[in-house]
Amino acid sequence: MAGRARREDAVAGPKNTRRVHGRPAQAAGPARAPAAAPAPPVAGSGGSADGAPGWAERALQEVLTPTFWLDPGKSGDPFRATVWFSGRRAGVTGKPRPGDTFTQEVTAEGIMPGSGPVAVTAEVRGISPGEWIVTARPVARPGGRTARPYAPARDGNGRSRRGALWPRRVAVPAGPRAAARTALLPFTKIPGIIRLAYSGLVCLGVLTGLALQAALLSRARLPSAPALAFSLYAVAAGLVGAKAWYIGVHRGRKFDGWCIQGFVAGAAALAAAAPLAGLGVPAGAYYAAAAPGLLIGMGIGRPGCFWAGCCTGRPTSSRWGIWSSDRRLGCRRIPAQALEALLALATGLAALAVVLPLGPARSGPVAVAALAAYTLGRQFLLGLRAEPPRRSPRSGPVTAASAAVVLIASITVLAIGAA
Repeated sequence: MAGRARREDAVAGPKNTRRVHGRPAQAAGPARAPAAAPAPPVAGSGGSADGAPGWAERALQEVLTPTFWLDPGKSGDPFRATVWFSGRRAGVTGKPRPGDTFTQEVTAEGIMPGSGPVAVTAEVRGISPGEWIVTARPVARPGGRTARPYAPARDGNGRSRRGALWPRRVAVPAGPRAAARTALLPFTKIPGIIRLAYSGLVCLGVLTGLALQAALLSRARLPSAPALAFSLYAVAAGLVGAKAWYIGVHRGRKFDGWCIQGFVAGAAALAAAAPLAGLGVPAGAYYAAAAPGLLIGMGIGRPGCFWAGCCTGRPTSSRWGIWSSDRRLGCRRIPAQALEALLALATGLAALAVVLPLGPARSGPVAVAALAAYTLGRQFLLGLRAEPPRRSPRSGPVTAASAAVVLIASITVLAIGAA
């Protein structure tokens, strides 16, 4: 959204506040803190009265995701900006009822001058579903800067010449007001987010990994059907672990994401039972054939995080940055997801280069070496994220040191076995 910025009285405000009520939004100015109002149940707070989990209830709510586009300028220090959103449900006549209007304030931090247009998106809940007319404008807050609306060049017909640049997907409106429609969260429109791309790439990665595992076992004249069936169970366990890990890390406040740590933990927990599963394949051969496929599949699926808005890199003004969104702040960022994908691909290809000449039966330790190498490299890439995983200050160095020891030990065992 674009519009003329107006300075308001500087009043301290929360980072993300909302008011949903039955009075017109214009009656409340953005310089005043919104009055408290009954809010929808907070995920993780115990759910609704019928016992449904809070995250499940939030998943079934229709939400509104209006976006404001701002111009960060060409130079200066990183800053934060506050945007005031207000809306009224289209078609409402007379006195609006509760849920027919809303106001919400969103503060975005770490905006980098010189990084190009920036998108600030609100997530509005607890309103009536349908078409909405939303107004957005920047406001002044202590310690922040009143951002200028981004105004793309337009042709003679009034159409934006740069309004829907890849990969933003959502065009920049000509003024401060725009129409928007509520939707279930997985189907909302947010600049830079293409959710189907995530699921498509993850499925492609899984299929590629399974196909590679089958090819390696068949090449070694080992039965592949039981091993593939067991791997499918491991993938299912990994998906459950990835979702549970994500919900747990966010304490039930978010549900539309996955955690790679949870996937690895869930899949590894089931894969550890491979020696007892009666696969007709030596356990070492099974792991050696599965490791390259797992890592290469992760390298294919990892870019899906870019489109889903998770695991985002820090904002940057560097020419090497890529415009992406964390579903709240869209801007140029360090390509953390792409770097993790390259790490997984490189590690998987290195493992494949060992398994091919030696065969799965003789290269069992390569699975441990490959996962240790990936874990070691990932510790350095985690520091590039906008929100690094929550952990103690010592956990990173300890994990890196442990992975390095395991990597060296597994390479030594592999070299002795191949001699």
